[in-house]
Amino acid sequence: MSSFLAGIGTKLAERWVNALLLPGLLWTALLAAALHLGQTHPFAADRLSTWLNQLATRPAAHAPGTVVLAASASLLAASGVGLLASALGGLVERLWALPADQPPATWLLRLRRRRWDEATRQLKTAIRQAAQPTRHDVAPERAAAQVRVCQRRRARLGPARPVCATRVGDRFGHTATRTAEVNGLDDLALVWPRLWTVLPAELRTDITAARTAYAATARLAAWGLLYTALGAAWWPAAVIGPATLATSVFRARAAANVLADLVETAADLHLHDLAERLAIPATPQTVDAGHAITERLRPRAPLPLVAVPPLPPSPAPRSPSS
Repeated sequence: MSSFLAGIGTKLAERWVNALLLPGLLWTALLAAALHLGQTHPFAADRLSTWLNQLATRPAAHAPGTVVLAASASLLAASGVGLLASALGGLVERLWALPADQPPATWLLRLRRRRWDEATRQLKTAIRQAAQPTRHDVAPERAAAQVRVCQRRRARLGPARPVCATRVGDRFGHTATRTAEVNGLDDLALVWPRLWTVLPAELRTDITAARTAYAATARLAAWGLLYTALGAAWWPAAVIGPATLATSVFRARAAANVLADLVETAADLHLHDLAERLAIPATPQTVDAGHAITERLRPRAPLPLVAVPPLPPSPAPRSPSS
């Protein structure tokens, strides 16, 4: 048991170092360098080297207590920044899946739909020109190439007209719609905790890994935001931050696709296992089983309390003489 706990502690320590401490140390080091270099000399390595040499030549820099305090302060600062990035990552996850019924998600959805509609209009125009190239005075090869270009352009905007503020939200929304239509799960969030218990260990491991990868992309976006904020003191960080944000967005789309596919796989393959565990009668149609599971798990409204009239007092027992 002690070796098992030690192994868990080692894995947690490794995850803490890799996910929080090391990126936090890099950010705090860049912050210290940015505050010393400023905006006018962002790449003056000689100034930074001179400053570090001056710090090293001070008598207090060789005292053991000063070294311990400086190292502790650096670790605490790096851990704090790492925890801030983790918290921002959770906020980014919520923003990626934000419903499009409130601003600013409504504004983003309107912009995405306008771009998608314009790309669709251009694709239809290119298809008409490719169907009758002589009428539109265009070479057939050029018209076919223009159709392929328009198809790729619209594919980058999404496979269908957007319904959420982000591509990630559209992917998760498609999963909820598909499980409702194909599996009869009208409330996937309600059924998922019970469905998780009947999944095999291999599938649960894959889903956990996909969920971890998706959370890592959100933390990467949070680091992009922190580096963008660092650009106020050191302008090269204003280039690093948006590049990190763009990378996180592309990775988040891929991670969301994998996670959504695994959730759909779990519903397709193990819905009848959950129905059997809930003692629901077997049905040949998966949709019927899903409806029955949702109906069984949906919380019921409490029954209204009915006032019961008090019982009349029981008559006093008569004495034998009476």
